[in-house]
Amino acid sequence: MNFDHKGFTLIELVLVIAILGVLAVSALPNIFDISLTAARNNARDGVVGAIQSGLSLYAANQIASGSAESYPTLLETSDLADATAAERTVPLFNQVLQNGVTSQWFKIDDDCYAFDTNGNGALNQGTDVEYQYTSASGTFLGVADCG
Repeated sequence: MNFDHKGFTLIELVLVIAILGVLAVSALPNIFDISLTAARNNARDGVVGAIQSGLSLYAANQIASGSAESYPTLLETSDLADATAAERTVPLFNQVLQNGVTSQWFKIDDDCYAFDTNGNGALNQGTDVEYQYTSASGTFLGVADCG
């Protein structure tokens, strides 16, 4: 018998596959941009988009009912104190969003809100992203400093 075959042993193949698996797992977050920061930014952008859509629907409802185009004075159904954190008992944006929001948002002023970018549960003016609501035009836009 001639055993002069060339090829890889089963152990060599298993080791190569294991190494490739470890490399793939370590590269996966970079390939798909899976990070906590990206998730927070996407959550923030989703809420901002929902608020803008809610404001448009609010104005459309005013027009449909025969009134002039208008927007709510406040984004909450009641005037909340400044530096109020969104929570289950005090949701923010419930005037334009059916259930409001309950995390990572703070009310700085009647027309100013901040998103907790680092997720520490505290309002950090200057580092958290701020948004200003203008009831005359129904805009909710990111600003450098609105408080």
